[in-house]
Order: sequence, then structure tokens, then C-alpha cells
Amino acid sequence: MKDQFVKKYGVAALVTLIAGAAYSESQDRILVLEKQMAAAHAEIAALKGEKEDLSVLEEPVSRLSFGGYGEIHANIAESGSDQIDIHRLVMYVGYQFTDWIRLTSETELEHAYVNKDKGGGDLVIEQLYVDFLLSDALNVRAGRVLAPLGIINQHHEPTLFNGVERPNVEKYIIPSTWSLDGVGIFGYPLSWLSYEAYAVAGLDDTGFSAKEGIRGGRIKERQGLNDGALTGRIDIFPMASDEQDLRIGLSGYYGGTNNKNKGGDNTNNLDNVFTMISADFEYNIACLRFRGLAAHGSNSDADMLAAVGVGDEIFGWYLEAGASVMPEAWQHGRLADADIIPFVRYEEYDTQHELPGGASSTGEYERTDITVGANFLLTQDFVVKADIQFASNEASGSDTVVKYNLGMGWVFQ
Repeated sequence: MKDQFVKKYGVAALVTLIAGAAYSESQDRILVLEKQMAAAHAEIAALKGEKEDLSVLEEPVSRLSFGGYGEIHANIAESGSDQIDIHRLVMYVGYQFTDWIRLTSETELEHAYVNKDKGGGDLVIEQLYVDFLLSDALNVRAGRVLAPLGIINQHHEPTLFNGVERPNVEKYIIPSTWSLDGVGIFGYPLSWLSYEAYAVAGLDDTGFSAKEGIRGGRIKERQGLNDGALTGRIDIFPMASDEQDLRIGLSGYYGGTNNKNKGGDNTNNLDNVFTMISADFEYNIACLRFRGLAAHGSNSDADMLAAVGVGDEIFGWYLEAGASVMPEAWQHGRLADADIIPFVRYEEYDTQHELPGGASSTGEYERTDITVGANFLLTQDFVVKADIQFASNEASGSDTVVKYNLGMGWVFQ
């Protein structure tokens, strides 16, 4: 169409200019020329506007989203079990079907290599759920979700917690990461209150142990619905400002443990019920960062379980303090978004807090960890970490084991 304008108005302008030069006395032709050129400019401008509008319409609106995170650790212990571990590589994939139907997924590869015959890593779908967003106060979620217990289980990206390794209370008491298949509701009915609650598949008590509590009872493949469970949490935010903010959370779990992969009764075939209650908090004021957690779990029929030494009760808690100490004078150029957070964490956890029949434990699994270290956030999405951990237990004659940990982690989306 542009060529047509050039031919139509360009030729007319040329002819008119020649005629005007030859017959300068003919003012009528000059007026015609001016009208023709004005019309040409107007039409070309209109076409340019139309083209710009079309470019906006043709711009693709992406409903597909990608992201992920990863961690690489070096662990050095006095016992000599030193290693470099590509601990996790995780990919997020999401899709927005409509403004109210949203898919979220998280697939994780642990320890770089999967070989079950030789005790290799895991390749597992940790989250895969669909949200039906109805209102701020009430929404529906269905699929594989993370148990809403504690701090780390739902917020486990390496930039979100201090230290190279996650707190052991949230490994041996709350078995992070703990995935559950089911359906539930969640929402934010008030500006200072949020909640979530789910009906989910249960645990497999044949995987319970004296050392790791219920951790081995998670079913990672086809979770059994033979003996289901209920779980949920509430969070309140009693203060929020530029200077400080506080979050307090309370969570719980109640469910049967007579399940196995692909459904049906497990080999214990007991009516054991596992119950857990957990409370946690996070408090930031000025440059200071505090967080803490306590969790208590119990088995109704631990004395009947096949594994020896499984606790009637398990219990653990920790407190952590840190501070953002990066001087403002350093925060420019490549370090404009950087931060340095030294921290200390104290943990106590016991997977034999109470034994069936009032039996006494040896203290081997009544453990204490003190971790001192620092996170160096080069950006808010990339962190380098270092810490020293002093681990001990209450067993007679046990010594404190010192561990040195180095790591880096990232998140992107």
C-alpha cells in the first residue's frame, strides 16, 4: 500500500512542481499540490498508527512460566566423610489457564544421579497442583502440595534460610520436604490472617525408625488413600511496617499410617495414628532477623510397630538469630543488591522423646546442634554460604562432632 501512495502522490507532486515551474502564474495548481501532499501525509500517518496498533495486538501474552533453584554443598567432617554434593536442582513450571485457574509444579533432582540399586539420588515431583482462585477469602487447591508444617517445608529455597544445610529439626521431626496428595482450601480473609487446610493421603509406618522418626514414612510415588489425614495451618501478622514485621504460625497434622505405595494395607496393618502440632515465628526489626520453631509428634500405637525404638513421641525446637550487616557504602555497582547475614542457630531434637511403656532411651537420638555461619547474598537470588556446626547427643561417652560446610545456591523465575 505504501508503494501505491508513493506512485499516486509522488508522481502528482512531481508533475505539479514541473507545471508550477513552467507556469508560475498558475496559483491554482499550487493549491492542488498542497492539498494532495496534506492528504498523503494524513493517510501515511493513519497507516503508521494502524501498524502500531497491530503490533500491540500481535504481541504474545505468555501464560507459561518457568523458574527453579539449586544448591551445591561441600561438607567436611572430623569423621572423614567429606564430600561435594550437587544437592538439588529444581525446575518450576506453571501455567495460567485463565485468570482464576493456575497450575504450579516443582520437579527435583537430588544428589545429581539416580540409581536406587546403589543408593543414588532422587528424581521426584515435589509439587503439582491446580489452584481455583475464587476470592481472597476462599480458594481451592488440588493435587500434590507441601505439608503446611513449620517454616522450611513450604519455603525451602536456599536464599530463604540461613546455613548451608536446612535445620535438622525440620528434617528429623518435621520431615522436610514432605509432599502430600489431596485437596483443600486456602485464603486471606483478613489483611493480618491467612490459612490453608487439606484432606490428604496418609503415611506408611513401615518406614518409621528410631533415628529419623516418621521421615521414612513419606510415600513419594502413588500415595495410599487407605488411611487418610487432615492437615492445615494459620498465620497471623500482628505488625507490619518499614521498620519491623512479625509472623506467627500454628500448624497441625492428624492421620492414619496404615498405607503403602499404590494403596492398600501395609505389612504392619495397624490402626496407628500420627499427630503433630507445630508453632513457629519470624520477626525482623531493623537489621535483626529472628526465627524459631517447636514441633511435637506422637504415635498412638508405637509399641506395635515393626521397627524397634520408634518413639511414642518425637519433639524438637530451635531458635535462630541473624543480622544484615552489609555497609551501605559497599552496596553499589556489582554489589548494589548484596547483603551479608551472620547468624547463630541452636537446635534440640529427639526422635525418642518418649518411648512405649515408659522405657528409657540411650540418649543416642536426643541431639543438640549449634550452627554458626554467614550468608553472603551477592544478589537477592544468589547466595554463598559458610558455617561450622557442633553436633552432639546425650548418649554416654559421646563426643561433639564438628562439621564444616560451604555452599552456594540460587533461585530464578
